[in-house]
Amino acid sequence: MRTSTVYLPTIPGFDGTALPKAPLTVPQLGKWIGEFIDLVIGTKVNLSGHSFGGWVASWVAVLRPDIVERLVLQCPIGFRPQTPPKPDADPATLLARTHAHPERRRPETKSNDVIAGNRKLAATYGNGVVTDSDLIARLGTIEARTLVLHGREDGVVPLESAQFLLKEIPLSTLVVLDDAAHNIEVDQPEDYARLVRNFLTVNQSESR
Repeated sequence: MRTSTVYLPTIPGFDGTALPKAPLTVPQLGKWIGEFIDLVIGTKVNLSGHSFGGWVASWVAVLRPDIVERLVLQCPIGFRPQTPPKPDADPATLLARTHAHPERRRPETKSNDVIAGNRKLAATYGNGVVTDSDLIARLGTIEARTLVLHGREDGVVPLESAQFLLKEIPLSTLVVLDDAAHNIEVDQPEDYARLVRNFLTVNQSESR
């Protein structure tokens, strides 16, 4: 049976870690993740990112094509069409936007203060950007074979964003899952695991 080692680096400042002195920007995060891969892993990797993490992972693939073998982007933010995002929501509305099946969530292990701090810091890194024009201009340089996953009921990222990535990233495939929202791994865990596993382990054809 083929096995893999999974690395889950914490973004500087998240989960109560120390804030960095360097600029708090998403491209800088991509640079740091690239350095982490160099120093800790030391070889090409399969890289996966969800939501804000998908935005960061895309920057890694652009900045360091030499270290990313395959790329999985699950409902990544940062590629919204030029339409206003939905306003901030109360917890119940946010839950409905992010989960088609909130009853399938596992018990939360982080405190409300940590969760709130992470969201605030992600907004600081993002600096109010909903359409990363600098990154979009470089999507065509991504060399990694890429799987874009999108939940049809996602209330955070519009389907147009996923379709745009399919058009702009050369070796990309888009899979839209029904009965799933922003957190596909919660709403449809078996389908999510199957799709990612097959993408990372089975040879893919050149066609989309």
